[in-house]
Parts: sequence; C-alpha cells; structure tokens
Amino acid sequence: MASIEISVDLGSKFITIYQKGIGLVLREPAIAIATKNRNKFEIREAGYRAESIMNGSLGGAKIISPIKEGVIVDEEMATMLLQNFLARIMPESLIKPRVKAIVSICSSSLNSDRRVVEKCCLKAGMSEVTLVESPLSLLAYTGSIGGLFVDIGGGKTEIAAVTNHGIATGCSVNIAGDAFNNAIIDDFYLNYGIKIGDFTMEKLKKSALSFYLNDEGSYAVSGGGKDGAPRSLFVTAEAMRNAVIPLVDDLIEVIMSVLHQTPPELSAEILRKGIFITGGSLHIPGIVDYIEQALELPVTPLEDIENAVAIGGAKFFDNRDLLSDMLGVKLA
Repeated sequence: MASIEISVDLGSKFITIYQKGIGLVLREPAIAIATKNRNKFEIREAGYRAESIMNGSLGGAKIISPIKEGVIVDEEMATMLLQNFLARIMPESLIKPRVKAIVSICSSSLNSDRRVVEKCCLKAGMSEVTLVESPLSLLAYTGSIGGLFVDIGGGKTEIAAVTNHGIATGCSVNIAGDAFNNAIIDDFYLNYGIKIGDFTMEKLKKSALSFYLNDEGSYAVSGGGKDGAPRSLFVTAEAMRNAVIPLVDDLIEVIMSVLHQTPPELSAEILRKGIFITGGSLHIPGIVDYIEQALELPVTPLEDIENAVAIGGAKFFDNRDLLSDMLGVKLA
C-alpha cells in the first residue's frame, strides 16, 4: 500500500502539516465551529473557514479550541479537527495511503497527555505516530549539533538546551501569545474601564503592540464599559507595551535560568552562537531586540518562524539515525 510521510506541529493556535516530498501542505487555526446532532458534535467549519464566521451568527453552533496551552483538552473535537485537516491533504484515490506521522508536541507533556495525542492522531487516520518534543524538531530544522531554542507560541513558550542526544535541560511556561492578550485585556479593563474581546484584542495586537520605545502611535478601541454600555477610546502603543513587558521580563528570567542549568560544554556553544528563537509572537515589532538586549547574547530568529517546527520534524524522515539517537526509537 502506498504511504505518505507527514510532520505535524500540534500547536495551541495553529496546526501545521509538512509533507515529505511536497512541502508545507497545511497551516490552519486550531479551532472548529461545531453543531450538536443527537448528542454528538459535528464540525461545521474548521480552521480559517471557522475563523471567518466567528463573529457572525452561529445559529446555536459552538466555537471550540480543543488544544489549550499545548495540551489536548477535548479528545473528540481534536480528533475530528485532525480528520478534517487530513482529508484536505489526501490525494484523490479510491485507496487512501497509509499516513506515517511525526507529531511535534510540548516538551513538558505528561505521559497521559502524550497518550491522548497518540490516540487522537490514530483515530483521525494516521497509521503510525511518532511523538517528538518540539525543541528536537527545531534542532533538526537548523541542522546544528546543539543550541538553546526559544519558541514563543500561542499557549506556551518552549525553552530548551538541545543536542543531538536530546534535551539537556529546559522547560515550558505559560507565558506566550495568549498571556500577552490577557494582560492587555486586563490592563484595559482595570485602567480604562473598557472590556474588549479576543477578536478585537488580536487585531489590536497585530496593528499596535510594539517594543520599540519610539513607537508613539495611538489607536481607537471599542468595547463595553464597566456598566455594560458601549465605549470607545484611544490607547497608545506605550500603554500596550507596558501591559506586556512584565511578562516578557519574566520570560527572560526563565531563559536565564535554563542557561544557568545548561551543561558547560553546551553553554560554551550557546555563548558562541547565541540563542535561536521562533514562534508567532516574533511578529511583535522589537520583541527580539528587547530580549537580546536583556540577555546580552545574540538572539537569532529562525528563517521560517511559523513553520520551523513542522519543517524540522520532517527532516527526521531523511535522518532516521538522528531520531534514534535522540529518542531511542526507530522510524519504520
């Protein structure tokens, strides 16, 4: 039977699939709009299709995000979401190929979390599933022998010192894109008496949040006041920055802690090459420079900050011995 080999980055905000021999075949928001039929949910729309109608009339349907902070919290919906995405990349054929998958997951995943991921992937239609911690996929992406990797995702940030023999030290923290959003939402409500939703917050973050001190723009914001009445005001880039900086400072402290726990030989390599950084939050202007200045180390964004994990995971199909050295498992 024919087979295809895919690398899946199972993120809280996005699911990304890279197919060996083809390239990037899917990157979609990890959300679904589902309706209940006879006590069973059915997906109405998924990914960008779901996102495009989130602010419209849902007619009793629910918006579901089955992955939170790197963990599957809704097995049924996660399975259906993966089924939906797999169907989009499958070739048109009477006989569906076997799907061999490398799935990159959070390095702090518990054994129970890992079992849930494997179960959902198999039920979704993957024939063989190998779970890989995402920092290992990032090392494969760079082709280097070791380094310190920071991946600021939607739900979690991964920080790990990695070699060809696996993760030397590292951790995952819930300081990432969602935490940045919540900090700004809370700050606006506390200091300006205005409540904004997630959709407005995401648009505002993309257009207004900046870590450059000379960015002094102001932006119109509409939401609900504390009394429930509609309210509008202008907020500055500085106000948004001040709401988020304490979180980024906390993140920098965690990076420093991981550096201090790194074995001496690998530390020397990191001091020589600096830190590799990736993740969607790097779209925030100035955030890399801010982290670099605080750490007093070179901080290099990976070339493809959104897809590096999925691309790196696919490299294990071409270097199976590397995966064996890292995990002690062999790909079929």
